[in-house]
Amino acid sequence: MNLFFLIRRAKLLFYMRKKLISSKEDYFAFLKKCAEEYKPQTLVVKDATAEIDADCNVLFCKIDAHRDLAERFGFPFSSERSDKENALAIMRHLTEHTHYCGYTKNILPDDGAEILQNSFNLPFEKALNCRSKAIALTDVLNAVGIKALPVCATAESGCHFLVHVWLKEENRFIVLDPSFNCSFHDESGKALSVFALRDSIIQHRTVRIDGYAFLGTDAFKDYYFSAFVSDVLENIATWKTNQRGKKEMSKVCGAAFHTRVPRTL
Repeated sequence: MNLFFLIRRAKLLFYMRKKLISSKEDYFAFLKKCAEEYKPQTLVVKDATAEIDADCNVLFCKIDAHRDLAERFGFPFSSERSDKENALAIMRHLTEHTHYCGYTKNILPDDGAEILQNSFNLPFEKALNCRSKAIALTDVLNAVGIKALPVCATAESGCHFLVHVWLKEENRFIVLDPSFNCSFHDESGKALSVFALRDSIIQHRTVRIDGYAFLGTDAFKDYYFSAFVSDVLENIATWKTNQRGKKEMSKVCGAAFHTRVPRTL
């Protein structure tokens, strides 16, 4: 990490010092309190943050430094499996070998290699926030040839990062949440895209959450779906390009998420 990044991170940590959490017990207690105080929000589609159209020629490009990313950290991939099967297996591996904490002290550049190097098989104090989890999964999937992009969902109540994954066998996107190891399905069992997920919430249709895990448990599942998903899908955006040089990847929250997420390729 360069000096510029370290200075920016130090400033961010200073301003967030009262909110940062370094143990599983503290984070569990924090979410328990949040769930007890939670008041449901009304989802209103705004999509005001996505100002430009995506250029798919640069949205899913591979980064040379990530060519062996999956192999380096033992992510499972098989050409005999579908994109969906591989994506779910890779997300599960990320969950099994890294921790999630929304208020972690482990603030990292927007680079999957650096994120994994500073979190993989390390204690909870090296937990990742949703942004880093989404970028790590995105970078690993693109490295093995599965097109993916991070999705930034925002509203006045907060934000959360997800991952949109293109399934070439089905010619469509699905959305995954690597922070909570889950995917979303309709009543028939069909995996949903982020837009289909939002439509289902607005139309009060049943959404099935598969694979959910919070600190190895199914705690706060209802609160998670309301506060981390339903409340923040007012604005859906992604980054302009996956062509990130060292300068962009070394910034604290350096990538701008102001690009429209493509609905199809």
